[in-house]
Amino acid sequence: MYPNQKEDAKLWKEFLDGNQGALSKIYLTNVNDLYVFGCKFSVDKSLIKDCIQDLFVTLIQTRTKLSPTDNVRAYLFTSLKRKIVRETIRSSKFEQVMERGDYRFEVGFEKLDTQAFENDNYSKKTLAVRSAVESLTSRQKEALYLRFYFGLSHKEIAEVLHLEEQSSRSLISRAVKKVRNVIHSDKKRISNFLFFLFPRLAW
Repeated sequence: MYPNQKEDAKLWKEFLDGNQGALSKIYLTNVNDLYVFGCKFSVDKSLIKDCIQDLFVTLIQTRTKLSPTDNVRAYLFTSLKRKIVRETIRSSKFEQVMERGDYRFEVGFEKLDTQAFENDNYSKKTLAVRSAVESLTSRQKEALYLRFYFGLSHKEIAEVLHLEEQSSRSLISRAVKKVRNVIHSDKKRISNFLFFLFPRLAW
């Protein structure tokens, strides 16, 4: 559960009941994270901003057709992801690409200061984890990002990735195992490194 989940769910219900001001509050609470998330799918920042704006315009236009949800952020992430991916590929291949997870997702470690890590064994291990994460598939990176940066639950991640909850758990487990095998460290230590790395990602 992310920090504002209960408040977002309350505001979402108010929005569905006709209060557009509630949607504005949801926008203000989530727009920065939506932008950060969107940047992982495209380098075109104008496209990302346009897709976020279009997302909220669409919500207003389709309000009467929307359903209640306790996972507002997962819903917003899913909707934004679909809009960005749809804009960057041929529409005829959209559903196949979404199903396969065959789309660009860049974690963005390039701004980490590697010079500061040279004499620090822990930090060198962190850089090794970074390198291992970069070797993952886009879908695996996305799952780790949602888990360790945004703190989404497995259920919420499954919704964003169009997976069953157990498949979400397995995907993250396989990704962590791959990172662990690359740097030969235990699962708990890998999780600590991931929590250390992801809040410091570049965008």
